[in-house]
Amino acid sequence: MNYGNLWEILTNSKLVETLGWTLLHSVWQISLIALILFLVLRVLHRFSANARYLVSVFALASALVLPIVTFVVLGGNSTTNFFRAETIVAPENVQFNPHFQPPENAPLPATAETGLAQGNGKGVLASIESLQNFFDKNFADILPPVVGLWFFGVAFFALRMTGGVWQLHLYKTRAVSAPEAEWRERFAALCEKLEIRRKVKFLRSDLIRTPIVIGWLKPVILVPASVFLQISPKELETVIAHELVHVRRWDALVNFAQSLVEVLFFHHPCVWWISAVVRREREFATDEAVVKIMENSHIVYASALANLEEIRLVTNQKLPPFSTAAVKGGNLMQRITKILQKNTGTNGKANSAWSAGLALMLISAFFLAIFSFNQPTFVNAQTKTKNRRLAIGFVSIPPVDRTANAPKDSDATARLLIEILKARKVPAIGFVQGSMIADIEKLPVYPAVETARLNPVRANIVRLWRDAGLEVGVGGFKHLWFYDTPYENYVANTDENLLVVKQILAEKNLSPRYFSYPYLNTGRTAEDRNRFESWLGSRGLSPDKYTIDNQEWMYSYAYDAARNDNDVNTMREIRESFVAYMTKMFEHYEAYSQEIFGRDIPQTMVLTTSRLVTDSAEELFGMIEKRGYQYVSMEEALSDEAYRTEEKFFGKAGISWFERWQMAKGKKLRAEPDVDAAVQKLWNESRSKAK
Repeated sequence: MNYGNLWEILTNSKLVETLGWTLLHSVWQISLIALILFLVLRVLHRFSANARYLVSVFALASALVLPIVTFVVLGGNSTTNFFRAETIVAPENVQFNPHFQPPENAPLPATAETGLAQGNGKGVLASIESLQNFFDKNFADILPPVVGLWFFGVAFFALRMTGGVWQLHLYKTRAVSAPEAEWRERFAALCEKLEIRRKVKFLRSDLIRTPIVIGWLKPVILVPASVFLQISPKELETVIAHELVHVRRWDALVNFAQSLVEVLFFHHPCVWWISAVVRREREFATDEAVVKIMENSHIVYASALANLEEIRLVTNQKLPPFSTAAVKGGNLMQRITKILQKNTGTNGKANSAWSAGLALMLISAFFLAIFSFNQPTFVNAQTKTKNRRLAIGFVSIPPVDRTANAPKDSDATARLLIEILKARKVPAIGFVQGSMIADIEKLPVYPAVETARLNPVRANIVRLWRDAGLEVGVGGFKHLWFYDTPYENYVANTDENLLVVKQILAEKNLSPRYFSYPYLNTGRTAEDRNRFESWLGSRGLSPDKYTIDNQEWMYSYAYDAARNDNDVNTMREIRESFVAYMTKMFEHYEAYSQEIFGRDIPQTMVLTTSRLVTDSAEELFGMIEKRGYQYVSMEEALSDEAYRTEEKFFGKAGISWFERWQMAKGKKLRAEPDVDAAVQKLWNESRSKAK
């Protein structure tokens, strides 16, 4: 192939020339449209967002139509073939006479100079023609490279857009399921309220982290499975209404069309600005519709948007540019401000002040979220200014099925939990219950020497925990109440467990550092506890102090019972109830922290290595992270001076150290959140049968 001839054909191509001139003309044309839009928006700043949105869409459409018209006009000026160079050939019968003289009164050929001399009107036309000739002479040669670069750019952005379309297809078809019947009913009611006659699918997704609507012919609204637990039902209703408004307005189609415009005019900054204005005003208009349709919902809706934005930033999920989502498009700070300024009640000054104050708080929270996004800890809208830390202790290793005498699926549960902790970067500490993995034997020597005979499978679970970089601590060989156990027996029980733990840790030249009181019970008297903790110190151990106590073990019992019966629906209900309960417990103990210390001290939480905790880990740890916690080691948490606060509690109960400190100050204890009634009933029935 002769590439020189090909280049000559392209450079002389009428199509390339016309397209090149169209691209060059589009520079000033779209810039002019953007300037007009800017001025019009200034005039319409007090009008509805929907009016500004329509004007912005018209401007973007003009930015597409005007270059198309230019292309057609430029191409229609010649009847020659687009792919053939235009030439001028003199007729054969015309001969050139060098001695030809024009008549005396014949007009001279038109030139720029003579045109100027003949009058201002003709002079202006001549100037324009001269300017056009100047551009033809100086810019004609660069048109082919300009068109070539434009083609490459369009191909790149079109490929990116195709990838986004495929990504949305995956969201719509993979890891989706139908929501609960209750939410399907709420969704149907919202569709009826918004007078949506089209068929809209409503699905729960495990892939996305913020609600989105996909498609315009067969729209699908996807809500992340975790969001059903992370925000309140009322907040979620407003978010779903937001997506339904997008469906009703055919916003997904407009959004896709503007993405096509961005592909064609990727080179023009004004196109991107106009497109951004369209997306911003579209979200403002949608917000206005939601607040109008959902009566007295402006505060709930603003809170929902703030929470969803936080979830999106925490998960760092990026959606395709042409997807439609509640927290995508528009300045969220401005959106929250506008939503809270909607007066759904009286027009009194008190209500305005309340909305303004709440707007200021949410806006401040949003700014702090954005600025702290690249920090190690990202915190939620309620705790933006706080550096919360959490250490977690697990009792016991290995996992146990609370409905059976022997552990069930201990190895599988342990492996799943360990992988979750590693993925979440949780430096958890696990406390061994020796009776579950070993028998203590006395060797027939004098003096008698005790040794641990390890169960190979269960002891290996402790090794898995250890080899994952998680710390191993000492509990009781048997899970005994210190209050009900004589001091000497309690020490012997702990010593036997220490023997088991040391035997496993010694394989890696490690030693245990922490002891966890079974049932959080520290004994009958101050003398017993002081003696015991002195004994711990002589063995290189420090006692653990838990600030976040909870009744997770009750939920775990109910969960294990449902799991043994293969009752999937009950298992799901228990997981949801458990995470809701733990959310209340965190609120409960955070209030203690503020009341006692006036700050968020590093918290320490006790859990069991149960199947419930493992199966609900994503929701549980997601809730914890949403509250602004960074996971730290037990050593770091206990080094805070708060843990040196004096407490004098002794009794049969095992209670949180917050409650101990509160009692030491002579203050009334806070009412603790209740365990779910069904879970409590099942646990009580199991205790009755045991008796």
